[in-house]
Amino acid sequence: MKKTLVTCMAIAALFAIAGSASAITCTIDQRPAATLLVPYFEVTLAPDGSIIGLGPDSRDTLVTICNASSAPMLVHAVVWNERTEPLLDFNIALTPFDCQSMAMSKVITGFLPSTPVGTNHQASTTDACQRNLSAGVYSPPTVAGEYLRIRPTDTSTSLDNSAATTIYPQPAWQAGSGFFWDLVDSLDETDDTVTCGGVDRTITNPLRGYMTFDHANYCNLAFPDQATYYSADAIGNENNLFGEVIFTSGSGLPTMGGSTVNIEADPTGGTFAAPILSSLAGDATDSPRVRTFYARYVGVDSLCSAGNCAGFSTNPWNQGIGDQREPLGLKYAARWFNLTPGVTSNFNVWRASSGDLANLLGSPDLGDCTDILPNVALTFFDEDENTITLSGCPSPCRQTTFNFPLETQRRNISDFSAGLPNWPAGWVSMNFPASTVLDQAWVEYDFQGSIAFLSASTPGTQLDPSNCNPLAVGAGAAVVQPVIPAVVGTGP
Repeated sequence: MKKTLVTCMAIAALFAIAGSASAITCTIDQRPAATLLVPYFEVTLAPDGSIIGLGPDSRDTLVTICNASSAPMLVHAVVWNERTEPLLDFNIALTPFDCQSMAMSKVITGFLPSTPVGTNHQASTTDACQRNLSAGVYSPPTVAGEYLRIRPTDTSTSLDNSAATTIYPQPAWQAGSGFFWDLVDSLDETDDTVTCGGVDRTITNPLRGYMTFDHANYCNLAFPDQATYYSADAIGNENNLFGEVIFTSGSGLPTMGGSTVNIEADPTGGTFAAPILSSLAGDATDSPRVRTFYARYVGVDSLCSAGNCAGFSTNPWNQGIGDQREPLGLKYAARWFNLTPGVTSNFNVWRASSGDLANLLGSPDLGDCTDILPNVALTFFDEDENTITLSGCPSPCRQTTFNFPLETQRRNISDFSAGLPNWPAGWVSMNFPASTVLDQAWVEYDFQGSIAFLSASTPGTQLDPSNCNPLAVGAGAAVVQPVIPAVVGTGP
């Protein structure tokens, strides 16, 4: 009887750490992931920074993230602008099988989600973070209220153990404060930002940017562009997150949505006691460099920081240290319509150019924010195979060119009208250049009509055979074959 009980408990523990069904890394698929990317969001605010609400000038983006696991977990959310400046971060505590929704108009005006939220739909008054001495470290099968994966000795910032929280006042900062204007004005249409010469406190709509949501081992106040985010083990690797993004208009049309970009971590290739996966680690010392989602920010990979190793070693569910996230590709196909006044289309394009990334902020001494990313090669096809190619050319350039110049942007098909085939519909092949092996991109497109049920959004089709070694990168990158992770999360 005792032996049978022990066997059953062992089987139950195996299911607890087995996670959701296996998925293939190096290609983006609809599976729970360790990082969610919202590649583009859009908000409009009144001149005084208040939310417009209703009417034709009102635009908003609704974001929902969910936990597919039976284990509670922490998520670290970051708001970035179009010049890849991280502007705001906050922590979210998700209960098992929990979802948390947020309107971006509320987030950027200070109304952050206060979590965890119980089954009675009321936010908890007990902080899930390590500054609460009674906050537990998750260790199956006891899961209630244990959001932490470690109680860190080494932290990503000096304030993680005292100030990082998941419970926020409403609002978390006051309208009209310096931080308020630094945030909203750094997201607006103009080039003035906190880094780029300061803000002028004048809002030019729309406000736009992108978001990342990472599984976190503990509550932290670091941005993903800081080396300590990885070296001090703030970022986690459990593939339990999924979500969606919905774009709304105050006039009711168009309203459309789609999935977040689900970026999986691949911890296969090492255990706690062995070297962590070298093929998807993103270590800056790797030669040749290995493409991962955060590789442009990662310094030197390590098993764990000296002060945190003991915490990791006692938890069998640990999914590894560092980045380990699959990268995005460089070549996409997207459909287009240009039928005035019937149907129009837009491209939402996110790109990360590691070699030219710093230049998006302009000259360090001037902060002029005038530099842009390299040109993208575009080939437009109509529906009968007629083509027009837009790309870079030698000077003097006599060819029509168009670029997606920033880290995130939304472009209407009318922007390309001089280079489109003489037909109202077709598709476009987008080939993003690789200034280094770490460059990556993502493409979504939508159709919009003037009546209901005539608006839709969908991701572009990946044309690279593998995100980990796309065709455009060539010989400078390590060849990483698609793999099926052995462990993808903490809970079923």
